[in-house]
Amino acid sequence: MSKHNNETMLQALGWKSSFRHVRSAQLAEPNRSVHRVTEVQRTGLIVAPSFDDERTDVPISGKWFQRSERERPTVGDWVVLDPTDGTLVEVLPRSSLLTRLSPSGNGSLQLIAANVDSAFVVTSCNADFSVPRLERYVSVILEAGIEPVIVLTKIDQTPDSDAYLAQLHSAFQTVACCALNALEPDTVSVLAPWCGAGQTIALLGSSGVGKSTIVNTLMGGEVQRTQAIREEDGKGRHTTTYRSAHILPQGAVILDSPGMREFQMAESSAGVAELFDDIEALAEACRFGDCAHNAEPGCAVQAALALGQLDERRLASYKKLKG
Repeated sequence: MSKHNNETMLQALGWKSSFRHVRSAQLAEPNRSVHRVTEVQRTGLIVAPSFDDERTDVPISGKWFQRSERERPTVGDWVVLDPTDGTLVEVLPRSSLLTRLSPSGNGSLQLIAANVDSAFVVTSCNADFSVPRLERYVSVILEAGIEPVIVLTKIDQTPDSDAYLAQLHSAFQTVACCALNALEPDTVSVLAPWCGAGQTIALLGSSGVGKSTIVNTLMGGEVQRTQAIREEDGKGRHTTTYRSAHILPQGAVILDSPGMREFQMAESSAGVAELFDDIEALAEACRFGDCAHNAEPGCAVQAALALGQLDERRLASYKKLKG
């Protein structure tokens, strides 16, 4: 592949001119090249562009698993490879990184996606809908310096989708919220502002809420397998079993991941503060700097609550996420 064609392909995969300063000294070595991780599987990575016009698989050696979780490659990473033997040389510095605590409960970190510009948090008009869970997602996304977008699906399956959307607008006053039928291209087109060339989107949410259907509709064909949700409890099976990337016709790269009904947050204090900036502003006026916003004298937060200027549910979520 010529240097020009390689640069064009990298740009199609989301490479930005602002990334040029992170190019490693390793690239000065002969036969070193930059690629993007498009899938993470148990046996290794899949990258694009291919590094010998055919091979795209990159095995992960044991030395990478000896590093901390944060240093290991994940979908969306830019990596340096040695095409002569197909080995991973280096993971380039990231512009952003989405993580969560492992659901195994052992306190380890699980990487979700790297080098992301915006994140679609997908929920649906049924039992899956949970504002507190969405607040956890959005806090982590904001912590990573990524723009969150809440996507409400299955609006065709309820007579009162406006009620769901009203809850979103009330809880997320500074976050974009979109309502759509994932099967209808006309309604999915509301996501167009985030799907332009050079943009990278992470797709998050529980199984069965329509993430794979959104990918298929944006792609204009079936590239991800889909499966219906159980409406009685809002749960669905995992139809996406590993993290993967797709280049949309609109030009963006979208990173899909397995459903995550449980989303245990890692470090997110800055994200929580940004999401609840109204409460943070009130707290600045409290009499005591260490006010817990319970029954302390001179608590501006409790005063706002008493005057009906602050929602009690919102304050409870803030306290829970602040931990």
